[in-house]
Amino acid sequence: MRRNFNSARYRHKMSSARSELKMLRNGGFGIRGQAMVEFALVLFVALIVLFVAIQMAFIGQAALALGQINYQGARFAAVNQCATPSDVASYMVANGSPTITRGCGSQLTVSVSDNGTSLGTGTPTCSGWTAPTTCASPRSFGDSIQVSVTFNTSSIIFLSKSTTNPNFLGIPFPTALNSQETAMSE
Repeated sequence: MRRNFNSARYRHKMSSARSELKMLRNGGFGIRGQAMVEFALVLFVALIVLFVAIQMAFIGQAALALGQINYQGARFAAVNQCATPSDVASYMVANGSPTITRGCGSQLTVSVSDNGTSLGTGTPTCSGWTAPTTCASPRSFGDSIQVSVTFNTSSIIFLSKSTTNPNFLGIPFPTALNSQETAMSE
């Protein structure tokens, strides 16, 4: 039986052997070189997406912590009728997440109002703080206590060095996070 060497199967084996030989002659960088270039391009974009996602996670965690600390501050002001804005701020810093209370709450601005009348802005004290027990004019039962907190995000943004307009490749990040909570005095 005689074989036909012009068959398609034989030609395919020969062309495949030739391409392998060419790849070996080029140092093995034929198709794999193209794959490395494509991987490098995709890796660059993937790392940008990863870092932006991590940055947004830090900001989201700070927003959640700010909401929780604001709730606790409003509750403290409602239960302690003699609490001043500084007392509320000190309580918030003592019980809040380290993400937003770092540096004795230096990135926080706390303001308290009673029935729409501002009681002022509180500055926390981080040493020897105790809850107030007596005052000249305690709040009445049912008074509306509103606590507003602003957090400066410059301490948690690592992708931008600008504190006035932080952005990364055109993706803007917030400069401040705000939270407002209202409670009824008890």
